[in-house]
Amino acid sequence: MNIQLANWEIVEMNYSLLNIKERRGENSFALKFKKLFNSKNKYFFRIVFFLTVKDKKFDLNIEAVFNFKTDEEFTEEFKQSHFPRINAPAIAYPYLRAYVSNLTLQSGVNPAMLPTLNFVKFQNPED
Repeated sequence: MNIQLANWEIVEMNYSLLNIKERRGENSFALKFKKLFNSKNKYFFRIVFFLTVKDKKFDLNIEAVFNFKTDEEFTEEFKQSHFPRINAPAIAYPYLRAYVSNLTLQSGVNPAMLPTLNFVKFQNPED
């Protein structure tokens, strides 16, 4: 089965610059994702990321959808396999990571550099 990233989009984003009194001493980030399979079109599936960044100077929340297409219909076995749980998020995440870095840089603050992730070891609350 051949699988490729068809497209992706930011479906929701909220960026808030903190005033001086609200600024915090530490940065943090949280990431969750879920897998969505279309019962009508079994050649497409989605990975939806939910990202929260709490920087010293800003808050950022993003929902991003990554659409993957296959050359064969996906099966129940495929849905339970490592690909939608590990490989697809690992393919998609660098795009989200670069987007956040560019967005924050263009917003006039230090660019937020999200960490690289090992999705084999990643504990996703949605699984």
